[in-house]
Amino acid sequence: MTRGGARAAPPTVVATGPAVPLAALGYDELVERVVGLGLPASHADRLVRACVRRGVLDLGEVGGLGPRGVAVLSGALRVRATTVVERACSLDGTTKLLVGLEDGERVESVLMPLARSFSGCVSSQVGCGAACAFCASGLAGLRRSLLPGEIVEQVLHLADEARARGRRLGNLVFMGMGEPMHAYDAVVAAVRRLTDPRLLGFGPSRITVSTVGVVPGIRALAREGLGVHLAVSVHAADDALRRRLLPVGGRWPLAEILDAAEEFRTTARRFVNLQVTLLRGVNDAPEQAHALAVAIAGRPFHVNLIPVNRVEDAPFEPPTQATLDAFRAVLVAQGVVAHVRTRRGADVDAACGQLRRREASRAAPGSGPAFPPPPADLH
Repeated sequence: MTRGGARAAPPTVVATGPAVPLAALGYDELVERVVGLGLPASHADRLVRACVRRGVLDLGEVGGLGPRGVAVLSGALRVRATTVVERACSLDGTTKLLVGLEDGERVESVLMPLARSFSGCVSSQVGCGAACAFCASGLAGLRRSLLPGEIVEQVLHLADEARARGRRLGNLVFMGMGEPMHAYDAVVAAVRRLTDPRLLGFGPSRITVSTVGVVPGIRALAREGLGVHLAVSVHAADDALRRRLLPVGGRWPLAEILDAAEEFRTTARRFVNLQVTLLRGVNDAPEQAHALAVAIAGRPFHVNLIPVNRVEDAPFEPPTQATLDAFRAVLVAQGVVAHVRTRRGADVDAACGQLRRREASRAAPGSGPAFPPPPADLH
């Protein structure tokens, strides 16, 4: 107490080191940082409610911090470390964001309309090392994996977009740039922050993590207890064809991948979706559908059939609707639950990697990576 009984203000603690992005911290780390600055722990909750859940970007607009709190926190924390540098809006309501990272790299996030909400797609790496034959993400190779906070901030940017349209971000898929199992630790850390009820509180059952079939990653994810679903890109039942389409995922035989996926389903008690990107004249024949159904037999996996997205200079074309319907009919006739996924955002290059590739080509005309010719035996 001072003279007259007034309570002395707690000493101001000056933050040392660079300001840390909010998304880079778990809840307990945020509280520890706030308290370490001589501020009440309740300020952490105020920051979460305003900046994480409502998208407030200015600490001065966070209620209850007071002038001193704003001044102290401004030197220690940043609301966002990434920015939306380009936005492409499709006629079907899909919005693709090109997100700029602090080191100048770019990643892509996509917002797709659902009946009453939006589904978001986020990246886990800058570029990709999986080198799938039909995907734009891996054309320039893998630059680096993302930090957990960079993944979380993609979700916050998507939530901002959904909120601006009067809806919420209802579902989230790790199906953007990169192979999530190659950024495993960052993806798991990001999911834990996203689903922490003290932070964003995103329902784990509304999150799906995808992979090209990295078996060790699938088995590890089964034991994490995250509560997320799994999507596995298989694309063909023929292992030789899979190796040509998926150089990384093809390292493991399909039988081994399906065994790992079944382990995930029974251990995590979550759904497993098998993704099949169909390429005209490559993997879309009825006999290939039959082989896939035989491989799946007895396992309650769902199959998503995805017509390949056209990519500039890419050699692959999507199958006709009749071919899609025939492929699905073979699966359904053999007891497989199969759906044809509606393509989204084709008019704004919404397939992963395309917007980043287009920006790079604009920045250096004529220097954009060319799509390599397909292996001779794929056509």
